[in-house]
Amino acid sequence: MFVSYFITALRSFKQQKQHFILNVLGLSIGLASAILVALFAQNELSYDSQQPHAERVYRVGQDFSKLGLFVIPIFNYSQGAKAVEYSQVEEVFGLTMVSMTREAMVDVQYRDQGFKLSDLYGATPNIENFINMNTLAGDLKNAMSTPGSLALSESEALRIFGSVNVIGNTLQHEQGQYTVRAVFADLPSNTHFAFKNLVYVKHDPSNLMMNSSYVYMRLAPQADPIALADTLSKQYFNGQMAGQIAIEFHPLLDLHLIAKSPFEMKAGGAKQVVMICAGLSVLLILIAGFNFINMTVAQSTRRAKEVGVRKALGASKGQLVTQFLAESMLVALLSMITACVLVELLLPSFNQLVDRELVVIYFSAFGLGIMSVVIAVGILAGLYPALFISSFSAKRVLSGDLQRGSTATWVRKSLLTLQASLAIGLIIASITLLNQLSHLQSLPLGYQTQQRLVVSELPVQSVFTQQPSALINRLTAIDGVEQATIIDTRLTVSINNTLQPTWPNGESSGGITPVIGSGFDVVKGLGLTLIAGRDFSREFSSDWATRANGVTTVGTIITETVAKQAGYSNVADIVGQTIKDTGRNVDMRVVGVVKDVKIGNAQNANSNIMFLCGFNYLAPVSEVILTVNLHKLPAIKQEVIAALAEVSNIYEPKINLLAENYKAVLKADERVSFIVLIFTGLAVFLTCLGTFGLASFATIRRQKEVAVRKVLGASRISIMNLLAKEFLILVLVSVAIAYPLTYWLVGDWLANFNERVDQALWVYLIAALSVAVITWLTVASLAFKAASTRPSLTLRYE
Repeated sequence: MFVSYFITALRSFKQQKQHFILNVLGLSIGLASAILVALFAQNELSYDSQQPHAERVYRVGQDFSKLGLFVIPIFNYSQGAKAVEYSQVEEVFGLTMVSMTREAMVDVQYRDQGFKLSDLYGATPNIENFINMNTLAGDLKNAMSTPGSLALSESEALRIFGSVNVIGNTLQHEQGQYTVRAVFADLPSNTHFAFKNLVYVKHDPSNLMMNSSYVYMRLAPQADPIALADTLSKQYFNGQMAGQIAIEFHPLLDLHLIAKSPFEMKAGGAKQVVMICAGLSVLLILIAGFNFINMTVAQSTRRAKEVGVRKALGASKGQLVTQFLAESMLVALLSMITACVLVELLLPSFNQLVDRELVVIYFSAFGLGIMSVVIAVGILAGLYPALFISSFSAKRVLSGDLQRGSTATWVRKSLLTLQASLAIGLIIASITLLNQLSHLQSLPLGYQTQQRLVVSELPVQSVFTQQPSALINRLTAIDGVEQATIIDTRLTVSINNTLQPTWPNGESSGGITPVIGSGFDVVKGLGLTLIAGRDFSREFSSDWATRANGVTTVGTIITETVAKQAGYSNVADIVGQTIKDTGRNVDMRVVGVVKDVKIGNAQNANSNIMFLCGFNYLAPVSEVILTVNLHKLPAIKQEVIAALAEVSNIYEPKINLLAENYKAVLKADERVSFIVLIFTGLAVFLTCLGTFGLASFATIRRQKEVAVRKVLGASRISIMNLLAKEFLILVLVSVAIAYPLTYWLVGDWLANFNERVDQALWVYLIAALSVAVITWLTVASLAFKAASTRPSLTLRYE
């Protein structure tokens, strides 16, 4: 029996090649999309699930939102370690950014060859209680307990020594040497931790101002993290800061999707992206399944006589349903095979798109899930066509009077309306996303990104000096370098330091203002727009920060926003005035005002900035921004690398164009936009297939009407418009559904940006018009074929 079903199915596929190919194509595209997105979602949701007691581990964050900033994930480890005094806290672990301290050196030498220890962090000895580490050699706990000790990842050990058997080897640095005491396997990709090397770091309990550590706490099973965070906030932040800064606990398992701070160890994902992709994937499968229903029903007329003959020969309805379900399952299985081939072909490109290393393991729970979905799609998508076709009356079919069911027409039309709504919404979202990205890329940042080469993570003592250091002199002597500017802040990341200003009129600002320590000629070097006063200049030695009698006196250049916050509508009037920070005893004399400068990413950019000449508070590293001749860029980079190694023993430096750094800030949003564009294209394509199926069904039902109209003199174009009219009405209904929902969803996404475009009416009109035109062309192509058929061929049996 099953062999008979199989042979019948193959014969049917052969006779209806177009129908078969379109069904397999639609289902395979939907399944391939679902597999890729499910793989991505599974990976995103698996982050840090392998860590010990992951469900009870939280990372400490500090909420500065009441002061106009944002939540940062770093804290003072010594402060955090005191939390073990509470019964709700079982253990505290610290991972310290050595780039923010002077505790460790990243530039080392081995056998007279220089290396930079990539992603170097200091860790407390209990690291293995919080991170699932695979130690390949040595003792990790001992390494993190012994001064001068270093633990290398496998890849770093191979890069530097060429082997993992390196316990006891030493690496020289300016302040002494490191001894390798442990080697651990590289961390998996599905973790927010991103260190490659670990070093012993001593924490000074008396230094409570240094926020340089990621602090993790494992709470007791019944602990209340919200109540504990509130208790710690009241303990840690009192006096003037009481109620202004708060402690937050962020669950370890959620960090990858919720953490957005510029201080993250590596770029995280986005829950919104996972939800959008998963939702679109499910919709694509549903659309593909309903397309299968529509197209199968549309082709049912060609199977009617077959059903009539089978029923006349004694076939039961159950046997016919089984036959057509078997055909549906065969189509679904062939689609699955095609989808898996597509997945393997597309996976490298998809990995590049989502910036992950995804692999499909078919003989796993994931593979079993794929098979389950395929079986469900095959049965559910084939059930209605099977019941529909098998219900044909043998008598009426064989007598030439075919009665087709019409009770489910509203279902098919509802589906097409949903498809068109989705297509319209996605087209609107895609165009708006592209407009927003274009807007962000063209924003006036207040500084120039062109012709600026950034040399990052340079020790402060090497460059942050009143008189040009040996390194700065060497860099400015390079052919093609026009200017060297020193700052202590990464312009495209975030502010490192803040002050609490008291304005010249004696009023307190009531909040904190971001500050950037810089060298001389910062206006010229960064390409700032000066609107009042002057640039920092060596001709005015008083510009450089000096400390006397417990008070720091420094020159400052402020942005237009700061001048207006201070109460000066004419910003030139604040030049020469003094802004004070009474907490740190800093007197800042305003020497110039510049147009607003946007520091950070598009969502969290700061524009109320104060530049302080020669003022560097706690930051151990700085950046040198070189104004260069781009035609000589390759040679300049090579000479910069050589200068850093020879003058300051700095190896493998981070050197990037400032324009590239800013472009990287927008990479995540570009990725989201591209994903939406892909799904938009797929949704529109599958909508065309759905329209094709329903239009085929409608055209077959109205063949006699078309023939009569043609006999009476109707033109082809009038017949095409007549058949297309009901579909265009469905598009209008789709517009009514799509517009309000899309406006709300897109508006919610745009609200994440400080600078954003408005939702334009022309975008909505283009989306609706595009779907209407595509629908008309799809229906018109079928209507044209029907209108071109000779009426005698249709009416000859009447």
